[in-house]
Amino acid sequence: MSESLFWLEDFEQALVAARQRHQPVLLMFVREGCAGCAKMEAITYRDAAVQAELTEGFILLRQDIQRDRLVRVRYAAVWTPSFYVLDVRGAAHHVELGYLPPEDFWLVLRLGRAKELVPRGRYPEAIALLNEALERFPDHPLAAQAMLWWAIARYLNSGGDSRQFRQDLSALLRRYPNSPEARRWPWSDPPPFG
Repeated sequence: MSESLFWLEDFEQALVAARQRHQPVLLMFVREGCAGCAKMEAITYRDAAVQAELTEGFILLRQDIQRDRLVRVRYAAVWTPSFYVLDVRGAAHHVELGYLPPEDFWLVLRLGRAKELVPRGRYPEAIALLNEALERFPDHPLAAQAMLWWAIARYLNSGGDSRQFRQDLSALLRRYPNSPEARRWPWSDPPPFG
């Protein structure tokens, strides 16, 4: 285990801490002999940016996928490592499976935090998190998803400015034309390619 990271092992205790600190929970499922879990410890959790993101933004909860059956069943967890960003009630807002190198994990943490903030109406915070993520990793495979959530947060923050949302989605289409997010053009007219 990463000595510099403090992982809780009790689900209810993690939710209480999340409510007290007004932070999401990062739930990690592990198991004995998990190669990806060992690699997270050896590489990813040693990264300074990852450590800062984890300690400043999350309540950390580690659960053994074989022993902690009730939590495993609640989230239908089947793989280790797996990561769930939970709100203070325990609702999952983002899920990732498998080993993640430091830059991927940092981006997943940012995306997960933003996806947890948006339903709570904390749009400016989500926008700021995603702005930094998009500036830092504009060509990452998850960047299109980050940009979609950035556009959603901006739309909701504006009180429903559909003109701005259309501009933001047009920018997403231009920047990430082959992404799944680019296929989500919601209007009846064709998207503006080019």
